[in-house]
Amino acid sequence: MEEKRILVLSVDIDNDVGEKARIKGPIVGRKENLDAALKLGEADPEDTDVNTIFYAVKIYDELSKQHKQAQVVTLTGDAHVDYHAQSEVVKQLEKVILEFSPEACVFVSDGASDESIIPLIQTRVRIVSIKTVTVKQAKELEKTYFVILEKLKEPQIAGIVFGIPGVALLLFAFSEFLGIRVLLGVLGSYLIFKGIGLEARFLRLFSRTRISFDKANFIFYFAAIAFLVISIILGVNEAFVVQSLGLNNLPKEAALVLKEFLKLLPVSILLIVIGEVLQAIQDKRTYVLPNYIVSGSGLMLFWLIANNAADWIVGVTAFGEFFYSLILGIIAMTAVTYLAREFKRAIISRMNLEGKDAYTDIGGFIGKVVGINKRRETLILQTSSNQKIDLEFGNVAEVGDKIIIRY
Repeated sequence: MEEKRILVLSVDIDNDVGEKARIKGPIVGRKENLDAALKLGEADPEDTDVNTIFYAVKIYDELSKQHKQAQVVTLTGDAHVDYHAQSEVVKQLEKVILEFSPEACVFVSDGASDESIIPLIQTRVRIVSIKTVTVKQAKELEKTYFVILEKLKEPQIAGIVFGIPGVALLLFAFSEFLGIRVLLGVLGSYLIFKGIGLEARFLRLFSRTRISFDKANFIFYFAAIAFLVISIILGVNEAFVVQSLGLNNLPKEAALVLKEFLKLLPVSILLIVIGEVLQAIQDKRTYVLPNYIVSGSGLMLFWLIANNAADWIVGVTAFGEFFYSLILGIIAMTAVTYLAREFKRAIISRMNLEGKDAYTDIGGFIGKVVGINKRRETLILQTSSNQKIDLEFGNVAEVGDKIIIRY
């Protein structure tokens, strides 16, 4: 019987090995991984990735006794732990797969941040086992302290824990008590965005956006940034004007600032939408046009409702008019979303995607399209290991003789 090729894989998603030990991934081989773990341990003895790499080597040693064709590899991501980190891990994994051609994989992890990459790994190699490293501590309090300390070093958490209070202090210093009001407004908006999932959607949108001087959307993004800056200046200027008037009415003050801020902000966002539409037409990606129809319509309706709400608070518009505009906006948005979804399904149905091979944007084979889930708007791919996976249509970058996927 032919020996199975087993890959023991550890992932350093936040690239501690690169940042602290100055070693680039992928790190292939037993000796290379031991050297990387030792250098990382010398640079930061408390880093859990040290234990992960050592554990991966331990598993490799055990598997080598049964499988001669085994290999141990550590992949590294990016310090920001976002799209760029996942993209870097995928690129390194595809390089390893081309050189080693593994049939199965043992995934070694030290926690949830590394395990977030599992779906992307499963599309390329079959994971037969997941091992999680747990570092033992004598005291729970000590463990909790060090966990919090390590988490505060992560850019995303540090940005919230230190960034928001920092903004508050600056605003308070420059604009007396108005700073607290602006802070509460910013913080409230952020919590609402995060609570309903808009933060993740915007991050995905910006991570997939490609801007280049030779692309149709460049000039639109350039103009959009200018309008955005002007909108912020108008809003801040209005805030100082309102403060100087001494209205002592927070709702009216906020409404006046909002109206001034919204004067040009929709123009900025619509320019981005128009730029993306033209770019999609140029790239022959007509299947994404319904998404931009929904985005553009939603932004216009939001602008209309927000303006009417501000007018009602100021006293220019009666509550009845605001309420009717709100109801009509919801009905119109529901209708636009439904029609855009049907439009998109019709486009997908005419594309004849079944049977086509799907590759990443750097040439790595993912699988063959064996079906389409129109309701969930996903492609059903069958990988080389005969696994079936669902892939969101939003990840499709190009459709031709083959399908190009961008994560």
